[in-house]
Amino acid sequence: MPRDYKYRASPRKKKQSAPAWLWMLVGLVLGAFVMGLAWLKLSAPEPEQKWVGAEPDRPPQAVEPRRPEAELPPHKPRFEFYDKLGRQEVLVPDEQLDLRPGGEADDPTARYVIQVGSFAKPADAERVKAELALLGIETRVAEATLDAGTVRYRVLAGPFLGRTALDRVRAMLKQNGYAQLLIKVVK
Repeated sequence: MPRDYKYRASPRKKKQSAPAWLWMLVGLVLGAFVMGLAWLKLSAPEPEQKWVGAEPDRPPQAVEPRRPEAELPPHKPRFEFYDKLGRQEVLVPDEQLDLRPGGEADDPTARYVIQVGSFAKPADAERVKAELALLGIETRVAEATLDAGTVRYRVLAGPFLGRTALDRVRAMLKQNGYAQLLIKVVK
C-alpha cells in the first residue's frame, strides 16, 4: 500500500477571541474615564491671577480718550511736476485724429514745444539734437527725473509762437521720419 510522506503538522487548537460584550464593556469604561477627566478639568476653579514680579504701587487707571489736536496745515507736495503739469497740455498729433476740432481758433500768442525724443543716454539725445541742427531745427536737451529715480533726456524743439511756425517744423520732422509729441505751454 502506498504511503504518504508529506509532513503534516499536528492540528492546532483554534484560539478563541474575547466575546463582543467584553469589548463593549471595555469601550464604555474607557469612555467614562475620559469624560470624567474632561468634567474635572472644566469644573476646576480658575487659578487666581497673580502679578509676576513686583506688584504695582497703585491700581491701573483708565486712559482718557485723545482730544483732536489743532487742524494740520494743508499738505504741500514735495514734487514739482504738479506745477509743471498745470502749465503744460499735451496735444494729440493731427495724424491720429479724424478731424481737427472746428471750434479751436488759431491763437497767435499760444506757445508750443515739440518733444522729438526721450532717451536714457545723454549721448543719444545729443546725436538727435545734432541731426536736427543739420535740418535747421533748433533744439535743446532737457533732463527729467522720473518718480522711479531714473533720468531721461528729452530733445525739445521750440518754443514756437502760434501754429504757423509750429506746423512748418512739424511738417519738416514728419518728412524726415521723426515722431513728435506736441506740448502746449499754458501760462
